[in-house]
Amino acid sequence: MALQVVLLLFLLSSFCTATAASSSSSSVKSVEAKPNCPDKCGKITVPYPFGFGHDPNCYRDGFKLSCNHTVTPPKLLIASADMIIFEGTDQDGFYKRSADKVMEVKEISLLEGQLHVYSFVDYNCNNHSLFVSPNTSSILMWLGRTSFTYSDTRNMFTVIGCDSQAYNRYTNNETSGWYGTLQYGCQVSCSEKEETLSGNYSGMGFCQTTIPKGVKIFERKMEILDNSSSDFSPCAYSFIADKERYNFSVADLSGFDFYRRNRGMVPTILDWAIENDSCENITMRNSTTYACGNNTHCYKSPNGLG
Repeated sequence: MALQVVLLLFLLSSFCTATAASSSSSSVKSVEAKPNCPDKCGKITVPYPFGFGHDPNCYRDGFKLSCNHTVTPPKLLIASADMIIFEGTDQDGFYKRSADKVMEVKEISLLEGQLHVYSFVDYNCNNHSLFVSPNTSSILMWLGRTSFTYSDTRNMFTVIGCDSQAYNRYTNNETSGWYGTLQYGCQVSCSEKEETLSGNYSGMGFCQTTIPKGVKIFERKMEILDNSSSDFSPCAYSFIADKERYNFSVADLSGFDFYRRNRGMVPTILDWAIENDSCENITMRNSTTYACGNNTHCYKSPNGLG
């Protein structure tokens, strides 16, 4: 099967996509936005093929971002029109679109073909004395209009909380619905309170599993199986997080502190690529029919959209 590739432009005379992964000796001589297009949101540089604003010529399809100037400093976000989030609670069991949740972009990596973002934490609490908002025990995430997928090499699916479980049902085809989808997930076990909170037993109080390659659409559900640990582990959480940025601590089991401390978000890595083809095929095409033209170089991406 042809390898996913990302096209890296050295921006000499034309402006085209600027991304991909290559060897450590490779470098980007010049990376910038298109002429007359905004190139920064706060302190974050936004190079083409990414872009934001009202002019659709400033970005490629699937790479539109937005810049929220109502906060200081401004925040770079994945455009809400291209990313849809539905949440369900354990109270009514129905999904509702979450208009106030958007993914914040913290960094755009061209050489690695990745976006560093913050994604959302689901939670379920069985100790009602915590007075938290209704449990977001299920979530439906749709990245169908973007060129982004959850990185299978950098992220782990994580569940925190004694006697809880969560699973993701996913599909990579936005037109076929959930027909033929697969699932992955894990279940958390704990021992007695003192043993669990001692931190001496690896894997107790949380579980992690890898995620499939190329996931764009998923439904995540979680539940607490037993409330016998509610005095020291009243809440359960599930999320997809960058394994280089999240490390479990027994303090994450206490009360609702984990959610509050992280503002309901965790660092996550999204992969992206321009073309679903091999460099050999791309370089044989007419320059007017594919993503880049003259003065470009093509590199194989280690984390294409698969």
